[in-house]
Amino acid sequence: MNIPLSILGPRRRPDITFHSDGRIDITARISRALDISPGDAIDILALDGEYFLCASSHDPAAPLSPRFIAVCRPTKPRSRHFRTWCRPLARAVIDITLPGASAASLAAGDTTIICGQKAIHLITRSPFPHPSP
Repeated sequence: MNIPLSILGPRRRPDITFHSDGRIDITARISRALDISPGDAIDILALDGEYFLCASSHDPAAPLSPRFIAVCRPTKPRSRHFRTWCRPLARAVIDITLPGASAASLAAGDTTIICGQKAIHLITRSPFPHPSP
């Protein structure tokens, strides 16, 4: 018996998308894995050629709270999809994965603990194709 094969192959939606204008779209899968809440900031950690996304909590009520960039906000009320804006961070990731592109859409791997902080591995070796405008 012949088993049919899919022409499209396995498809997976990207977990995070970095745009050259600084917009960063984060899916619910990542926000749940990192426990991202509105007002948390994200950052990228580089370790031995691998890249990890981490989130840090920001308490605006703290008297000496540091200034964070890339602060996450939900895309809709009560949504687990988040969006943030940070041009230097987005451009750096695009230049690492797809130099010269207008956006980079990446998949995320497993969560891990780096320096006592929860982080999720970003798969940068084979980014999702992104249509050019």
